[in-house]
Amino acid sequence: MGLFAKLKQKWENWYYRDFEDEPGDWEEIEPTTENVSPEARAAYFKDVDTRTVYVLENMGQMAEAAEKMEQCQGEYNAVTDLLTDMEEIEALPKDVRVQIMDLAGKIESLEKERRQVYLESGHLAETRVKLLERYEDEVPDGIKKIREAEEYRRLVKMDMKKMEAERNSCRYQMREAVSTVSNSRGVAVICAVAMVLSIVLLVVLQMAYRMDVTWGYLLIGGAGALTLTVLFVRYQDAVRDIRRLEKVRNKTISLQNTVKIRYINNTNLLSYLYMKYSVDSADELEADWETYINEMNARAKDEKLKEELEYYYNKLTGTLKDLNIRDPEIWTRQTQALLDPREMVEVRHALIIRRQKLRERLEYNREIAEKAQKKIKDLAQAYPQYSQEIASIVKRYEGAG
Repeated sequence: MGLFAKLKQKWENWYYRDFEDEPGDWEEIEPTTENVSPEARAAYFKDVDTRTVYVLENMGQMAEAAEKMEQCQGEYNAVTDLLTDMEEIEALPKDVRVQIMDLAGKIESLEKERRQVYLESGHLAETRVKLLERYEDEVPDGIKKIREAEEYRRLVKMDMKKMEAERNSCRYQMREAVSTVSNSRGVAVICAVAMVLSIVLLVVLQMAYRMDVTWGYLLIGGAGALTLTVLFVRYQDAVRDIRRLEKVRNKTISLQNTVKIRYINNTNLLSYLYMKYSVDSADELEADWETYINEMNARAKDEKLKEELEYYYNKLTGTLKDLNIRDPEIWTRQTQALLDPREMVEVRHALIIRRQKLRERLEYNREIAEKAQKKIKDLAQAYPQYSQEIASIVKRYEGAG
């Protein structure tokens, strides 16, 4: 890299630095050499690097000012053309103005209708729209399947609860029957022992005391027989209940296993359908489907409105172009100004203010460029011995740019 390129890079790095990162308030100031004696100024510009940086600084200011002016000038011309177009539109014959206002009114009405369509649509997330669009032919049947599966799951749960209650009841009755069998056996043993002891006592009384115990034998025999008969009947009933309850329990368990298998299959089916349609219930899928239908209808209506708008856009711009309006496309976005004179006045006022601001920026940058150019000329005139060198720096800068 040559010396000139290094100096130019050094200048640009300094000139385009971020002033916000520097402490204190920044304002434009004149170089120190402008306010010193001619002798000190001559000594300052005696150094070739100093002269080069000074020229580059002013050339950089000129280049930046020229760039800003070019940007401002383009926008200034566009604003001026728009103001001129407004004057020409307002000066059009009444019948032409009516034609233009009619087109603008149709555009305004269609755009309002499009906004209303947007507000009334469901606004489903695009990912949701894509999913429902992919299964569009299957969703109605999917809703039906999910609803039937949910209803079946509800019924299966009810059956499972009933069978569980029946099984618990069976378990309780079996415990009661087993207890009855056990109690009957115990009571029968006690009764038998009591009868034996009573008979032994009667025998002792008969043998030892020569007592007549015939009625005692009859009473003990009758009571024992009656008691044992009752106990035997209860025992037999309890045994039959246990056998019956065993069958009921086995049948209930078998039914429970069958119902559980159905429940698991139903749950797996629902899980698959929920995952397929990315929902948690048939109601959610149905609501999304209704929103999707409205969304598709809204989009179809919007497409139709867009086609109509495009037609009237083209017709309006074509009409304005035939009337030599410089920027006819912009009026498709300012139809309200074509319809309402008050709106046209407000737009003109805003444009005049914008043009005034742009003019101020143009004048400011023009002054910057002229001042920088004058500084270079003044330097060359003040030090003729460096004029060729200064011209060479300017030429190389322009070539490097």
